[in-house]
Amino acid sequence: MKLAQLLLIIVLSAGTAFAVGHYAVPSSEQTQTKETAYQRVMRTGTIRCQYLLYPQFIDRDPNTNKLSGLYVDFIEEMGRRLGLKIEWSVETGVADGLEGLRTGRYDVACIPYNPLPHRARAAEFSIPAFYTPIYTYARADDTRFDNNLKAINDPNITIAAMEGEVAQTIAAEDYPKAKVFTIPNLADVSQVMLNVETGKADVLTTEPSTAERYLAKNPGKLKRVDAPPVRLQSGGVSVAVGEEELKALLNTTIESMLSTGYVERLFIKSEKDKELYLLPAKPWRKAGE
Repeated sequence: MKLAQLLLIIVLSAGTAFAVGHYAVPSSEQTQTKETAYQRVMRTGTIRCQYLLYPQFIDRDPNTNKLSGLYVDFIEEMGRRLGLKIEWSVETGVADGLEGLRTGRYDVACIPYNPLPHRARAAEFSIPAFYTPIYTYARADDTRFDNNLKAINDPNITIAAMEGEVAQTIAAEDYPKAKVFTIPNLADVSQVMLNVETGKADVLTTEPSTAERYLAKNPGKLKRVDAPPVRLQSGGVSVAVGEEELKALLNTTIESMLSTGYVERLFIKSEKDKELYLLPAKPWRKAGE
């Protein structure tokens, strides 16, 4: 081999080794780990909440824009016990409410999302603070489904639902033969019930608190079908997948709020509320029982 060729090979080999070594070693900026939601909350002293307007849980005064409701009180109490500020940062629809957890747009989904398998791909759920039964509703003069929910599973029956909501899942799982008439997830939830009242659909499934508010304004239009609840929907909060430290922090706080009776005092204020909101069973018994 000629001397010139040998020198060229040596130079090229040295250049390649330098390039590999230079780019294989990450800079200090590259080695820095991304700040977790837990770390951000601890650093700022603030929990940034996602929310959506939902009857009784989160309402907004049209004149002052102030939020109120059971879940506003619930979340604010969580913040008080943790010594953290609650910032109601982002209002979303039902279907896209968990996506911002992954991107860091907010820290906690502060609305009681029912844990569903497809939602578990985007979020992890806290322990439940309460449960709500989900019942079936039809027009007041419609008796086809009383003690006969199987009759809903028919191509001639239309179910009203909101996109991305648990009612859409119930329709797909329990009544695959029926048609589903959906509204966008940013629409008012009362529109689902109006679609049954006006004959665009035959039935809907929802929790009693939502139905009761609609029936109070539209008496005699709809009725709860004489049948057991089709689901029990658990209520807690949600964090991004992998946020174990933040979830543990919230779980501990919810346990405290349950054990001290705060949740019961907040949600169960009348005999009627005992039907609307169900509490988790106490995880203890007296010795010897």
